[in-house]
Amino acid sequence: MPWNRRANIAVCTVNQWALDFKGNLERILKTSREAFEKGARIRLGPELEICGYGCADHFFELDTQNHSWEVLKVIVDESKKLPNLLIITGMPIRYEITLYNCLVSVCNGKIISIYPKSALCDDDVYRESRYFTSWKRKHEYVEYRLDAEFGFEQETVPFGDVFVQSSDGVRVGFELCEELWTAKTKAVDLTLRAVDIICNGSGSHHVLGKSHQRINQLVLGQTQKLGGIYLYSNHRGCDGDRVYYDGMSSIVMNGKLYAQINQFDIEDTCVVNSVLDLDEIVVFRNKQSLCEQSSREPIIPFIRFDGRLLESPQQLTAPLAKPISTRQRTDDDELCHAPPAWLWCYLRRSKMAGFFLPLSGGQDSASVAVMVRLMCEKVCKASRENKDKEDPAYYFQGERVPDDPAEFCSRVLYSVYMGTKNSSEETKKAAEDLAKAINSNHSSIVVDMAVDALLGVFKMSFGLVLSFTNPDNRVIMALQNIQARIRMVLSYLYAQASLVYYNRPGSLLVLATSNVDESLVGYVTKYDCSSGDLNPIGSICKKDLRSFLKYVYEEYKWEGLEAIMNAVPTAELRPLEDGKVVQTDEDEIGLTYDELAVIGKLRRPGGCGPYALFLKLLPLWSDKYTPREVAEKVYRFTRRYAINRHKATVATPSCHANQYSNDDHRNDHRPFLYPNFEWQFEKIEKIVNELEEKQ
Repeated sequence: MPWNRRANIAVCTVNQWALDFKGNLERILKTSREAFEKGARIRLGPELEICGYGCADHFFELDTQNHSWEVLKVIVDESKKLPNLLIITGMPIRYEITLYNCLVSVCNGKIISIYPKSALCDDDVYRESRYFTSWKRKHEYVEYRLDAEFGFEQETVPFGDVFVQSSDGVRVGFELCEELWTAKTKAVDLTLRAVDIICNGSGSHHVLGKSHQRINQLVLGQTQKLGGIYLYSNHRGCDGDRVYYDGMSSIVMNGKLYAQINQFDIEDTCVVNSVLDLDEIVVFRNKQSLCEQSSREPIIPFIRFDGRLLESPQQLTAPLAKPISTRQRTDDDELCHAPPAWLWCYLRRSKMAGFFLPLSGGQDSASVAVMVRLMCEKVCKASRENKDKEDPAYYFQGERVPDDPAEFCSRVLYSVYMGTKNSSEETKKAAEDLAKAINSNHSSIVVDMAVDALLGVFKMSFGLVLSFTNPDNRVIMALQNIQARIRMVLSYLYAQASLVYYNRPGSLLVLATSNVDESLVGYVTKYDCSSGDLNPIGSICKKDLRSFLKYVYEEYKWEGLEAIMNAVPTAELRPLEDGKVVQTDEDEIGLTYDELAVIGKLRRPGGCGPYALFLKLLPLWSDKYTPREVAEKVYRFTRRYAINRHKATVATPSCHANQYSNDDHRNDHRPFLYPNFEWQFEKIEKIVNELEEKQ
């Protein structure tokens, strides 16, 4: 083995978009050229970057597969201009009748290998086995015959469980996203076969706290045990669905971090590289346990390719990379970045002119408003600090974003307080103060005229005057719901027509403002302000939103936030008494928001049904509730959840920020017509009765 085995390697983060083959290709080529200019000899991209990870059922279309081959042909041709750069990219590939999720390695105008994923991800929002099949032939590969239609200058390429070796002896192996998370990772197998560099192309979305597990525990932990260089590349942004990919592409060696792309940056592309000494891997791995295990492994052939990955002797004086420290953000800090970044990506790709927000003066709509302003802070800061850099993320409607986030917020956020005779002056003032502080275009209106008109139509049909004095609860609910629903109708009217007044082109996206707790128990009106085009807080509980608002207030001191944070949550849909609100959320739900946060997480991802939920809550709440009171809370939650689950089927798409989201579309698949849970409740009653008898 030669001395001074140095390699310059690069990972990238790209803001890909499902089915945007032209844009995806441009970003792949841009990052490949940038990696080459930095002197790198490996450029790793994320999973399925050619077509975009989020193609969903478009993976069933031959168009998606064939267009990916067309893009790959361009990449292969471009690689001739980037000598000795090993470009690793991702795309779907069909072998015989089966579709695989693959990493493709390219160098010097030739496809070197195709690696199909061996472990598919089906948890949470992932549904990979719906489209793909895992490769099950361990250590086996076939000669894949390339279709002559695409014009490659070779007829076949190795396809299967392979690793490759360069002309100068550097071994490169592959993992694909989920394989990192499995009990038997590919990295162990590759390490025992003396693979120097493991390349993981991932499609890993953000949820609160996931980055700590992904990088600190898995990637760093794995190389701390096995040694070697581990390259991790992940997507960034919104590629067309509810998830936000948070990047963090990293270069790790022997349990230490050497380079990492910032987690929540907005640019379409970013490349980082490191010069590392491969001899340090040999020293690190020179442990009796690893060597002993390696000696027992069967000899597996590798794929040799014509390309040099090591630094030339003339470059040996260049400094090696030094380890850097890891950073772990708090949940509050992540909420300041992830939903705002998702909003920005969605806004500019939708080509809409901004956002419309029904700003009620409550904590939920205030959280949404603050997230839009934080979006402006993030975008303006990025553009301001990179004056000499061009990136599509710095532009909005053909113009570079201004340096001042307040100015930009006035261009993209339009808010209205939609009051009724049941609204309080406190919430109106809170909404006005916050709107002024963040600099949204704000107005206050009264919608009683519209409500009265609809009630008048009802009266014409039945001769019945609906009133809050009516003892029938159906009337009370109908009177509340009509106020809520008219706000959604007006929101879309304002979103479509407001910019006519401002003499600006385009229309606005309507932002919904319901949190996950309300959605779980149905404390929303179907098609009220919980409905819109997108919802940045729909997977976040009230407890986390309160903490987030406090965090933001301490940082920015925006007027109105303190009053909103300290206010008692209320829908303000019932008549006031002496000008004061008598209706509160928690009284009507019968559970506090803190209790709902606990129950929601036990339900998912905790996997608790009503009976298991009761058993879990008994010791948790034993200091404040009797077993009978705990049971009543479980009954109340379960009944409300069951009756109102149908509302989740039409919930506005929300930024997926937590595993306990009740998103009916991808994350939380449940029926929406439920029985009475008699069997489960009888078991709970039996336990309660036994405990009461012992007291």
